[in-house]
Amino acid sequence: MISFHASAVCRVRDGYTGRTLEGSALLCTLDGAPVRPLAKEGGYLVLLNLGAGPHRLVLRSQGYQEEWVEFQAGSGTRELEITMKPGAGYPFRGEVTRLELTVKEGGLPAPGRQLWLAAPAQWELKVAQTRAEAGALQLRLYCKGPQGAVPPGPYLILDGEKSEVVVLQSLEEDLGNLGAPLLWDHARSRALLPAQRYHTDMNGMLSAVFQRAATLAVYTQEKGLAATFPLENGENRRNVDLQAREAGTAE
Repeated sequence: MISFHASAVCRVRDGYTGRTLEGSALLCTLDGAPVRPLAKEGGYLVLLNLGAGPHRLVLRSQGYQEEWVEFQAGSGTRELEITMKPGAGYPFRGEVTRLELTVKEGGLPAPGRQLWLAAPAQWELKVAQTRAEAGALQLRLYCKGPQGAVPPGPYLILDGEKSEVVVLQSLEEDLGNLGAPLLWDHARSRALLPAQRYHTDMNGMLSAVFQRAATLAVYTQEKGLAATFPLENGENRRNVDLQAREAGTAE
């Protein structure tokens, strides 16, 4: 009997609208070779029977930037959130807020770096309990906005030196279920901002597009909260140095 093991389940979304993207619109390569994952409704791609160890999945689609994610396959099933960022030919409607971000390290461009960009959405999401303890897989959340508007996925808990990215798997009334334990304690009213993963190019640059002006937070797993700065309607160009003495500033 032939058995199948789901090595990775990827949920693919449009990074600008938040809507899911169906597998038929995507071209995929795995470790440099073309691959056709099993496509499921709701923007899911399933990779079957992968060898244990590191893998790199690359996704391409018309109107989007190339996107990639690296992960470790093993006996379990990896759950991955992937957002496709607008590129040449993307069908924008109305005015947009654009960002060209140059990432530096010690004054020099930082190519191939992974960063998270997070900005407020149409809803407000905050820690509701007096203190969410490190190691917890659940936390109480206060949500203000349209009913059912909060989607699952990555969020940045904005909390200074204790900022961290968490994956919200579900929100049932006021109880949020997380994909991994909290790394830090977090006090009441700390904001959770929808976050997306970006990669810098060979010149240490990345481009992002947002629906509205907002205050943007830049986070890396290695450095923590690297900067926060306002975005204005139209074109924005910023520099962030990951070796700056104090997080919270950008040129």
